[in-house]
Amino acid sequence: MHDFPRCPVRARLITLWILLLSFLPAGHNATARRDTLLRAAYIERGKQVARRYEAYDRRLAEYYAALAAAVKKRAPELLAQLQPAGPVLNGYQVLPPILLNEPDGKSVPTTVAYSWPWTDQLIDRALQEIARSQALLRQTRINPRQNKEVLERLALTYPGLGSQRSNINAHIQYNRLWQTAIAADRAGYDHETSLQDAVLEHQKIADQFRRMKAASKRSAFPYKAPLRLTETSLSLASRAASLTQRINAALSPVNTPDFVNVENCAGAWVIHVPLFTDIEDHEFVQTVKQIIENTWQATDRNTSYRIQLDVSFISSEVLYPHSDKPMGGQKLDVRRHLAHFPAGGAILTTGGLTTYVQDDAIILGAQAVTPRVLAHEFGHILGFRDRYVRGYKNLGEDGFLVMEVVADPEDIMAATPYGAVFPRHFEQIINRNAAHPRLVPASKLTPLPRTDQKRVPS
Repeated sequence: MHDFPRCPVRARLITLWILLLSFLPAGHNATARRDTLLRAAYIERGKQVARRYEAYDRRLAEYYAALAAAVKKRAPELLAQLQPAGPVLNGYQVLPPILLNEPDGKSVPTTVAYSWPWTDQLIDRALQEIARSQALLRQTRINPRQNKEVLERLALTYPGLGSQRSNINAHIQYNRLWQTAIAADRAGYDHETSLQDAVLEHQKIADQFRRMKAASKRSAFPYKAPLRLTETSLSLASRAASLTQRINAALSPVNTPDFVNVENCAGAWVIHVPLFTDIEDHEFVQTVKQIIENTWQATDRNTSYRIQLDVSFISSEVLYPHSDKPMGGQKLDVRRHLAHFPAGGAILTTGGLTTYVQDDAIILGAQAVTPRVLAHEFGHILGFRDRYVRGYKNLGEDGFLVMEVVADPEDIMAATPYGAVFPRHFEQIINRNAAHPRLVPASKLTPLPRTDQKRVPS
């Protein structure tokens, strides 16, 4: 990680908080004071980054206006290549673009991190690129003979600046979501951070074993390994086994909701999941349904497994019969919004800062998603937890560093871009159903009855 210069204004705010906390009643212990101070720090730091983002956004808009004017005047045939960076909206009925092209390659980062200082760095880099582009644009006025060549280059590179903007906005929303979650549940995330340390230690041991194996292959007498090396190997193997047991105990359990039904017919297993949605774009919903059903299937010898989504549309008029329904683009209290849906099924809805799962609902944000991201989020609906671990580090006045460490790079619930759905995923659901008798033959499956029963916010 990188060190950043301290902000005098922020330092004064922190000092003020310390002075205010010193006047709290004696019953407020040191831990409560520290937690309150940290909450104030992450919120204030987020506001600071948001203000920088707004200034950067204005700078990008000014550059676009100047570039578009120059192109229109000197190379109008390039104008069609320029598209302004529109506002990034989050709210009701705001849908994310689905990027049908998945990432290429098999390189899966085992650790990723998000923080306000890192988002600040992304803004710095974007501002530097805008400054370079503005300098090139000014040169076109000085050397008219190179006008068209430079303008064409700037028109071609402008979409990259727009992509940077979307990425920065996504980082801001991600930080807001998860830093807020960490501040609200420090004890829970302390436990996750401890589990994350176990995953990192396990990865180090695996790397050490790989190095030892490679060194043994290079040795002229690999069978004559020193006793000390053998003892080290046994010690590492014992520690790795202990860590594996702890990690699997935490990550493997499945908590499949009661509305998931299992059907078996001639060696074919079908997992039926009722899904309620208020998304008015039915074509979008159908695309999501196809993505989930196409991804969540597997075959093991003569046995096949698949998901079937039974989708029911519920209009906002039905969801909000006795109160004002939300308008398109309106900010939502997501938890209250989910409470309007009937019980007995999963939910697909909108209004998130980013795409995530809460309770039995997939809440869509505005940032672009890939099919595998949607399939990963649906895995949570089935009751699987992430097989990456989200922990944190206290950055003091900079809030939290949100860290995600992949525990199983082959599993879609860990390495979303490249992980797979396996028969074991379905077998875990089937085994859980065996413990809770909800197996139903195809002839007994009936549509979920419509009721007025609402969800109770947890």
